[in-house]
Amino acid sequence: MLAKLRSFADIGRTQGITTSASIAIVGALTSTASVEWYHIVYFTIITIIAHMALNTYIALGDIELDAHTYVPSRNPVSAGLLSKKEAMLFVYGGTLACIFLIAILFLHLDSRSVLLCFFCMIPAYGSLIWYGWRGKKFLLSYDFSFSVSYSFFVLFGVFTVGGLPTTYTWIFIGVVIFAATAFAQWENGLKDADADRSVGVKSFAVVTDVKSNQRLHATHSYFLYGCLLKVGFLLCSFFAYWVTRDIYYLLFFLLYGIPSQVYVMYRFLAKQKPLDHRRTILIDVTFAAILGYSTIFGKTGVIPIILLIIYLIGGYLIGSLIQSHCEFKFGRFSTLPK
Repeated sequence: MLAKLRSFADIGRTQGITTSASIAIVGALTSTASVEWYHIVYFTIITIIAHMALNTYIALGDIELDAHTYVPSRNPVSAGLLSKKEAMLFVYGGTLACIFLIAILFLHLDSRSVLLCFFCMIPAYGSLIWYGWRGKKFLLSYDFSFSVSYSFFVLFGVFTVGGLPTTYTWIFIGVVIFAATAFAQWENGLKDADADRSVGVKSFAVVTDVKSNQRLHATHSYFLYGCLLKVGFLLCSFFAYWVTRDIYYLLFFLLYGIPSQVYVMYRFLAKQKPLDHRRTILIDVTFAAILGYSTIFGKTGVIPIILLIIYLIGGYLIGSLIQSHCEFKFGRFSTLPK
């Protein structure tokens, strides 16, 4: 039983649950309404279900692709630990559970807010169903399906607490588009380019002739595209200063924000091995999250941002501990060539 549960944790990528949940939580914090502790519990529960169900569905479509990667065992269906039927039943059950969890919002929210929650969850959930079904085979769809999903998940967070969007909401949506989603796909496209190419995936990495584990150079079109995404992320983060005019935020942006993102891009130029790429991706998630969360400083102050960082890192540690074949649990791959 424990082995089966860990297989569901593997296929559902539990290490990323709090990363996804924090998107809705920040959305709620940027809204016109106040956020209570039970809202955080609600966002965590619905994200556990939605995140795992969607990743399971995507993994079912990646069976052939995973066979070409350096870690094919990360897919429990490919490894024979789960059957396709078990995985699909989990997807169906998770989808129904999400619908139920949104429906119970009628108990304490007005009908308008609940309907807006449904309208936001449809593209948030549906764009990743599309991604797992056919989306990877279309150029823009591969790189931006997650941007669509997470943008609407920010708004889901806003409406779930009964609020309306503010300027900080739109700034954070910009942050999500450039950092939390589009650049995450840039990293995955770089890491899995050869495997993606072998099964007809149309990522920007594939069409710009990136080779897995081959070091990029500074003039490569794919590296320049990555730099453009990072610049977009930094501009959205700077807009938070434009709203607050807070000198402390400006100093944080100049002394931490810009150098941290430059360092991440330097690592993608200097490093080329799979283990190095996984380390760089985790560094980027942490660095980008700290900067992205900081954009709400003018509305919430520093304490909620610190708690969000603890929530993110703590959730990753717990989620990766539950898994047995976590791609980003470095100790598991410590014997691989570096």
